[in-house]
Amino acid sequence: MLTVMDAALVDAELARLAASAPFRRAHRHLRFLRHLLARVQAGDQAALREMALGVAVFHRRADQFDPRSDSIVRVEARRLRRKLADYYASEGRDAPVEFALPVGSYQLEVRLRHRPPVPEAVHLGRTALALGTLPAIQRAVELAEQALVEAPELGLAWLLKSAALVAAVGLTTLPAPGAMPAARDAARRALADPLLPDAERAEAHGLLALVAFSHDRHWPDALAEVRRAQALAPSAQLRAREGWMLMFAGHFAGARKAYAAARALDPLSLTYRVHEALISLYERDYPRAAASFDDVLSVAPGHLMAQSLSAALHLYAGRHAEGAQAYRRLIDAAPTLSIGLCGLAQGLALVGDTAAAEQAFAELLARFEAGTAPPYQLAMVRARLQDAPGALRWLDRAAELHDFNLVCAAVDPAFDSLRHLPEFGERLQAWGLAAIPDGAPIMPA
Repeated sequence: MLTVMDAALVDAELARLAASAPFRRAHRHLRFLRHLLARVQAGDQAALREMALGVAVFHRRADQFDPRSDSIVRVEARRLRRKLADYYASEGRDAPVEFALPVGSYQLEVRLRHRPPVPEAVHLGRTALALGTLPAIQRAVELAEQALVEAPELGLAWLLKSAALVAAVGLTTLPAPGAMPAARDAARRALADPLLPDAERAEAHGLLALVAFSHDRHWPDALAEVRRAQALAPSAQLRAREGWMLMFAGHFAGARKAYAAARALDPLSLTYRVHEALISLYERDYPRAAASFDDVLSVAPGHLMAQSLSAALHLYAGRHAEGAQAYRRLIDAAPTLSIGLCGLAQGLALVGDTAAAEQAFAELLARFEAGTAPPYQLAMVRARLQDAPGALRWLDRAAELHDFNLVCAAVDPAFDSLRHLPEFGERLQAWGLAAIPDGAPIMPA
């Protein structure tokens, strides 16, 4: 049976063949070829007999057609073979698939001929993404562009670009307004490559789901893309993607189930462990979250997401001074990452050092103006400074700029001080993050 990838490849090749010089006006032979292909794909051997072909393709009457005296099928089969030979000797010389009709048979063969070489930059880029560190993700973005120079039509190269851009936005090293639409376009370019294997096609649909969810905030599109991906090639990554969306929609039990499935498929992933701990954090089960973050940091002390969330946990659990210190260490480890400065400003506000918090906020604002800090982080600081109007203004800015982080707002403890405000619930509803004005998260079935 043809895979989805191979079926797409065959369809694309059939379209090219139909537009070629040997077949452009050969309507009878093209119809014959399409019929043979359809019957082979359906596994209908009976329909490939000469008698059946004479009736179905060449409109002979079943009660009168005698293949022994009427050679229409054999003659047209010979002509079809010649046209196929002409096509593959000229316009179809570099075709990735070949249609062949062996002599003495009507069993059309579909042969995969060759696949273009994958640039080394693609392999290196995917390895860099798997590392998950800030320098590695920045390098993955560069390697994706390098791969596309070498192979501008290669779906794997476009897929690398999409994944690298999404990862860079997630670490706030690239601004979402430009990077997320570019990631969506790259995923679509990847899907346009008929040679892209099913597992990678599923990954591309998963990336489209993430963009629809976090950038467009359009749940139905996100869920549709996840289902397309799961139909192609179920994977740990897709279950994690599902869990990620469920978590921010406040469906924590469903999110845990999805991440448990992801970890069963990929038990070595530290990222999935961190995401599971984040569920506990959003449930306000801080001891459970802390234990999970500690487990990750015990084997990967430099894991930036675990470091950042562990520092945030101190703030949420009321250990404000410890949180500020943890964010100082994060700044030392990754000075270009704005979340360190954001967390420090929050910690300073919570310990009552308003002047220092405002100074840190001013530095964060400068980073925002330089395009290296998201508006959501500025909203977090204003909320910690008990500046509700300022926090709401920056959340509005986050919505306007399609900030990747805005999907967290419905469950993020940083905004617990705003939850009693009707205007906060109304905003969540307007942004597609809440079903009703009180801020209850929504996830359509």
